Formats: sequence, C-alpha cells, structure tokens
Amino acid sequence: MTQETRLESKMERKPLRESRIFTNILVVILGVIWGLAFVAIRTADFQLSPVNLTILRWLIASAGFLALAPFFGKPKQRVQRHDIPRILVVSLASVIGYHLSLNYAESIVSAGLAGLLISLGPIFVVVLSSLFLKEKIGKRLALALASAMSGAAVLSLSTGLNFQQITGPLAVAFSAFMYSVFAVGSKPLVKQYGALPTAIWIALIGTAFTLPLISVDFITKIQQLSTITWLSVLYLALLSTVFANVILYLLIGNRSVSRLSIQLYIVPLVSLVGGIVLLGEGVSILTVLGGVLMFTGVALATRKH
Repeated sequence: MTQETRLESKMERKPLRESRIFTNILVVILGVIWGLAFVAIRTADFQLSPVNLTILRWLIASAGFLALAPFFGKPKQRVQRHDIPRILVVSLASVIGYHLSLNYAESIVSAGLAGLLISLGPIFVVVLSSLFLKEKIGKRLALALASAMSGAAVLSLSTGLNFQQITGPLAVAFSAFMYSVFAVGSKPLVKQYGALPTAIWIALIGTAFTLPLISVDFITKIQQLSTITWLSVLYLALLSTVFANVILYLLIGNRSVSRLSIQLYIVPLVSLVGGIVLLGEGVSILTVLGGVLMFTGVALATRKH
C-alpha cells in the first residue's frame, strides 16, 4: 500500500469515527434525558394528579409537535384506511396507556425503582415481536424473561406488601407493556409513512384522547403550581418528549438503531442516581439485587451474542 493510499484510507476512517462518536453522544444525551424524566415525574406528582400531569404534559408537547408538523409532518404516502385502527391503538398506548399508568406509579414508587422496572419494556417488545411480527425467539428469551420477571418481583417486594404499595410496581409493568405495544405497533407505520410524520401524528392523536379526561378544576389546579413543578412539566413536555423524539428519529434516520440498546442501561441508572441525588431516595439490597436481575434479562433479550 502506497503512502497516498494509506493517507486516503485514514481520511475515510476519520469521518466514520467522528460519525460514530457523534451518534454515541446523541444516544447518551437521549438516555440521560429519559432517565431524568422519572425524577421530573416524581417531582410533578407531588402537586399534580396522574391524570392532570398527563394532560398538561401532552398539551404542551402537542404545541411543540404542531410547530414541527409543517416541516416534518407530511407522510411519505397517503394514509391507508386499513392502518387507521393501528394508528388509534398506537396513539392510545403511547400517550394514555404508557404515561398515565407511569404517572400513577410514581405517585407510589420512587423514581429509581420506576426506572428499573420500566426495563421490562424491551422484554415485552421481544415477546410481542415474536407473536405479531413473526420474529424468531429461542431458549435465551425464556431465560431473559425468567431473569427479568424475577428482578421485577424482587423490586416489587422492596416497596412493601400492602395493596396500594404493590399497585405501584404493577402500574410500571403495565407502562412497560404499553411501551411495547407502541414500539411494535408503530414499526409498520414508520416503514410506510416515515419516522417523524408517524411520531408527530401519533402524539397529536394521542393528546386528543386525553381531552375527555380534563376536569372542571383543571385550570385552577394549574394556576396553583409551584415553580419547580412547572419546570418539571416543561422538562417532560419539551425535552423528554419533543426534543428527545427528534433525537430518536434522527438516529433512526441515520440507521443507528442498534446503538440505542445503550439506553436500556443508561436510563435506569440515571433515574436511580437522579432519585438519590435530587430527591434523596434510598437504595436497599433488594433494589440492587432486582436491578441486577433486570439488567441480566434485558441483556439476554436484546443482544445477539
């Protein structure tokens, strides 16, 4: 290899390395934003009911998505009639199903515990993908499920055994299942209509589903919010929803989806550390044991080797 050829090879590898570094930075930013979202939800739950938090967050987020719609909201093709039921189910699952149950859960459990339990989401994604998208699974998935469910059981025990306390972990598990419904159900939509148009219209339709839940004292409740609660809601709506989705679909557009698996470990770790540092939450031996089992299950379910 001549000196000129080696120089050209190095110049080709440099942009590739820079692209990978940029992608990894975006993935880490995304993981940190979503990890701290659990802290923001826990903070907002002190003043807002789960229903009011869901409505307020998505009304603000919808304003952001509406601003993006003229630039990125046009689907690649006309929406097909047979896709409408899927669009409605995905919208309902992603907004009300996921966020309302998670907001309720964090009125009971800590931000760190919720962040660990939400790791069930990728496990459910693999299961639903095998059922509805005919993706192959093997013995390793059974081991992953056993590990993840064991971890979830251990984490649930750390909250106590009375009915109200146990509904918190169950609500997080339901949120994780709703996440999997959204993730699996939206795959064909993203392929057919485009990533950002799908994200924008799913968000807007999902927000419409929250409108019948608005109570007569909704405005009064909002007027009484403290500054820290407003900052938490704005963080959830603008950073964790609108900005994070733009990053997510930028990564999808660059075909960097495989590296998003890093989030599965960043999000619960950030939520756990954030809960300890910002909210003064504690960590028990059961939390550590359950977290290890959860991470093991996620690793087994999502890694090829």
